[in-house]
Amino acid sequence: GGEGARREIVVRVDDDPHCEPALAFAFEQAALRGGTLRAVHAWQLPVHAFAPEIVYDMDEIRRAQFRVVKDRVGDWQEKFPEVTVLEDVQSAHPVDALVEASAMAELVVVGSHGRGAVAAALLGSVSRGVLHHAHCPVAIVRA
Repeated sequence: GGEGARREIVVRVDDDPHCEPALAFAFEQAALRGGTLRAVHAWQLPVHAFAPEIVYDMDEIRRAQFRVVKDRVGDWQEKFPEVTVLEDVQSAHPVDALVEASAMAELVVVGSHGRGAVAAALLGSVSRGVLHHAHCPVAIVRA
């Protein structure tokens, strides 16, 4: 515990290029605060995954997920070498994963795909869910 524990900046990472502005902001914040960046990539198997005739290679899926995080985080890591990045790949709903991570964080950063005024007013369901339940401040970065 102690004060030093709450130094993490948490950022949601997915395979959508819209998350780039949120990543940039999160890395800047982590660098400013001398903190650690936790890159959370949460995903759930589609419901039909439980159909017995479909066989999923979970190791392959996991490797693919880590590749997504590495690809997304890699360039920023070069720009901000002083930031320590924790790659946090989970099988969970993104809201649950981010809310849980927020308990140990100073800030949670999520992207918003605000495509026009209405979309901006109705934040994405993940952003909204995190906003309501997070245990720390939340920054929503418009793409």
